[in-house]
Amino acid sequence: MKRLRAVLILIGCFAALLFTAPVWNGAPAEVVAASSTSTRFPSFGYILDNPTLTIAGATMTTAPTSIAGVSSAQVQWAFGTVSGSYSGCSVQAKTSIDGANWLTLGSAASVTVTSNTVNAWGIFQQAPTTSGVTVTTASSSTATAFADQIEYTFACSGYGTSAPVTIKAIYK
Repeated sequence: MKRLRAVLILIGCFAALLFTAPVWNGAPAEVVAASSTSTRFPSFGYILDNPTLTIAGATMTTAPTSIAGVSSAQVQWAFGTVSGSYSGCSVQAKTSIDGANWLTLGSAASVTVTSNTVNAWGIFQQAPTTSGVTVTTASSSTATAFADQIEYTFACSGYGTSAPVTIKAIYK
């Protein structure tokens, strides 16, 4: 009886192996995380960030958002009822690995600050141009890729009293 049970278990294991072999083609799954041709998306698909700010001066910086694993951002700043006149305004994205040292991410986006105005732009991490390893130039002020966190610094050369803004950012 014990011998028959052992034989049936072995036959069952062998049958299970035969039925699963076509799924994995007889080879373990390929690991491409370190490949220069792979594009890695966060396992959750995207990150949505939707803070609301009231700007009451020449500059303001948003709270940081965790964005580990992303390679692009779609950003929208929608202003409500603006009091006063704002001119020469821009928004600069900054990224950080440690939350203490912030590097600029791309160029500053010029924004229009008037009542009920929507400003939208994208930030895209460049893909390597060749196969293999791409090494970027070291910089103490400019990032070449998204890090673990992002924040935005708003600045104007001329500013009014109040500019409420709703920010919507989708990170992929």
